[in-house]
Amino acid sequence: MNTLILADYQLNLDTSVYILLLVVFLAISCVAIFFLIRGIKRDRNRLIAEKYKIAQLDRIGLEDMLKHKYEIANEDTHFCVLLLQVHEVEKMKLSLGQKQVEKIFAVLKERLTRVIPRGSKICDYAPDMLAIYMEEDLDNIGLQTVATVCITECNKPVTLISRAKMTLAVNVGILAYNEFSPDAMSFVQNMELALVTAFKSGVNKYAIYSEELAETQTEAYRQYQEIRTAIAENQFVLYYQPIYDIAANRIMGYESLVRWQHPDLGLLTPDKFLPVMEQTGDINWIGVWAFDNMLAMQSKHIKEHPDHSNLIFSLNLSPKQLMWPHLAEEFRKIYKRYRIPAENICMEIVEFSIFDKVEEVSSNILKLSQMGFKIAIDDFGMEMSSLKLLEDRKFDWVKLDRSFIDKAQDDFLIGGVIETLIGYSKKNGFAVVAEGIEDEVTLNYLKGLGITYGQGYYYGRPQPPENYNL
Repeated sequence: MNTLILADYQLNLDTSVYILLLVVFLAISCVAIFFLIRGIKRDRNRLIAEKYKIAQLDRIGLEDMLKHKYEIANEDTHFCVLLLQVHEVEKMKLSLGQKQVEKIFAVLKERLTRVIPRGSKICDYAPDMLAIYMEEDLDNIGLQTVATVCITECNKPVTLISRAKMTLAVNVGILAYNEFSPDAMSFVQNMELALVTAFKSGVNKYAIYSEELAETQTEAYRQYQEIRTAIAENQFVLYYQPIYDIAANRIMGYESLVRWQHPDLGLLTPDKFLPVMEQTGDINWIGVWAFDNMLAMQSKHIKEHPDHSNLIFSLNLSPKQLMWPHLAEEFRKIYKRYRIPAENICMEIVEFSIFDKVEEVSSNILKLSQMGFKIAIDDFGMEMSSLKLLEDRKFDWVKLDRSFIDKAQDDFLIGGVIETLIGYSKKNGFAVVAEGIEDEVTLNYLKGLGITYGQGYYYGRPQPPENYNL
């Protein structure tokens, strides 16, 4: 009997030991696997970082490396840099958030590392730019091939956190080490000049620096650099010009006008900078910026002056801006942040004859109208005087060009066109706004014609908002 009890006890003891040993083994195995996986991941990241220098090279690091390359350069020195700029990064930050944009750039870097030559380095050159350094002796065909492959990789859809897919647009400037860049500073300037030239060619284009390119594009590069600085340093401002109800002699709204407060040249009008911004793609940025700032000013003014809640604020949109497929959606996101009736916001469209010629333009105007914004046809003049162009289009204002009005006072034919337009406006439910009213003679002439609204120096020049108590 004692023997049985002892044997049973021994069996239970052995089972407990086995279970304990098994638990200890499993625990040690889990810990070992955890550290093994972490070590593999750490080693993999270290190898990738070492191979491609993704996380270790910023703009300062790249410039220091270029300076060193120039210091030790000899006849066997060969390297080149691709400067890649992603379009509309600031807008992506506003709509998607900083973390999502960082993820997008991480995806781009990962893709690029698979197609660039071994030993190349990727640099975070600017918030919207990557620089790819390659120690390769590539001719123009080789550079073109690398640029084309990089653009193709960037154009592949990126899956966002929301599972939606986004297609990116880029431009690439390319520069190889040569006698045209005598030092590292010149090298940096010349590769940026190549990028500016690529922008002027269109979306998803590249340009290779050459001496001929430098001779023709130096001024464009200077303007590009100044505009980039102006954006970073908030040098752009909005001025406002009142629009009057002529019969009631009271302000019914304000037109917002972009100005550049240049540190050296003073206040610049749009004709001095918008053409360059259209070439570089910054025209889309200025449109979004101006719309946001206008609504912020309008919202502030309504809160401070509730009796002015019916004032209409207008913004000019160029054909280039209206060709941007995302314009209406970006404006919708901004508008949601402000409690302003949509009918108190007006979009002024120039060159309205292209409404139906470009799909993106027509689509954007339709979407803006469906959001409830007023639509104005700006700079209506003799070259667009056929009322047939106004048929079958939804709009709220027609703004008469100043030169058109000046000629109408002395030209019976042009005056007749304006009278016909006014009659047509009353029948079709839109208002006529006269621009460029500078004296009482012109004002009285317009009153006689029965024009509804007017603006010009007679009523007030474009001025900072505080000058109009906005």
